This record gives sequence, C-alpha cells and structure tokens, in this order.
Amino acid sequence: MILDVPPTKSSLLELKEQLAIARNGHELLEEKREVLVSELLHIIDDAEACRRRANEALAQAYRVLREAMAELGRDQVRRAALACAAEARIALRERSVMGVPIPILERQILELQPQFGLLGTSHALDEALRRFHAALEVILHLAETERTAWHLAVELKKTQRRVNALENIFIPGYEETIRYIEGRLEEVERETIFQMKLLKKGRGR
Repeated sequence: MILDVPPTKSSLLELKEQLAIARNGHELLEEKREVLVSELLHIIDDAEACRRRANEALAQAYRVLREAMAELGRDQVRRAALACAAEARIALRERSVMGVPIPILERQILELQPQFGLLGTSHALDEALRRFHAALEVILHLAETERTAWHLAVELKKTQRRVNALENIFIPGYEETIRYIEGRLEEVERETIFQMKLLKKGRGR
C-alpha cells in the first residue's frame, strides 16, 4: 500500500529514515519475542511441575484427613480444624523480563501452632494438619508461577501483534512508497533532461 505523501525528495529522505527505524524496531521486537517465548516455556514447565506437586500434596493430605474422620468422626475433626489457623505473610514485588513486570511473592508461612489438646485427636489428624500446612507453600508457588505465565503470555501476544504489523503493514508500505517516489523522481528527472535537450537544440538553430 502506497502511503499518502507527496513524491518529493524530502518525503523520500523522511520515509527512508522511518523505514530504518521500523526495521530496527522489528529486529528488537523479534529479540524480545524470542526471550519471552523462552521465558514462558520455562515458566510453563515450572507451573506444570508445581501443579503436579500441589495435586499430589493435597491428595495425600485429604487421604489422611479421611482416615482421621473415620477414626474421630466428622464433627470432632471440624471442631479441631476451627482451632487451627495456618498463616502466611506475603509481600508482592516485581522483576523485569524485557520490560515486562513479573510478580514475585515473598512469603513466610508461619509455624503451625494448633490450639487444641491431645484428647479427642489422633495421629491421623495431626498428620493431615501437617500435610495441609506443607501443601500451602506449594500452592503459593503455583499461584506465583501461573500469574507469571499469564503476564508473559499477554506481553508475548502484544509483541507478536507489533511484529506482524511491522512485517505486513508498515515496512512493506514504506518500501512500496519509497519505490514509487524514486520512480516518480527518476521520471521527472528524465523529463527535465529531455526538456533541457530540446531547449538546447532550439537555441542552436
């Protein structure tokens, strides 16, 4: 698509500058895209492994919890659960990947201190409590990795759109317009030379 600019030398120089900028921007965006893809693939692998660990940790914790419920009854387990509180202190900071802010959870899971006595509990209940507390760390890490993957995927999509726009619209448009203006200027130059030759011949008669 030829851009709507006058076919002049000044327009030609300006378009060549814009084309150089567009090509440089395209190169930088391609580098950014490669880094984002590499980072995203790494994070996805991490998230998948973390999700498997979280599912496994929760499955084991629920298995032991079912054993405790079979021993003590649902109501007794519910009362014991009300006396337990797992607390995590979380602060959010960021790191940058090619200008993309990536969330990092700085977390401190406090030591679990059940507020119930030994009577009316069992080893299975204590073990279930320990396993759920341990699973909390894995779940928080999973949340961090999935949020990071989402940020990278959104930025990768934006970057790909910009790359496509430069490849398919802007750079071809500049190149086609430059060729058109160069052709028009050459045509004008030939006409000028032809007119000068005619003028010279007229004076020589």
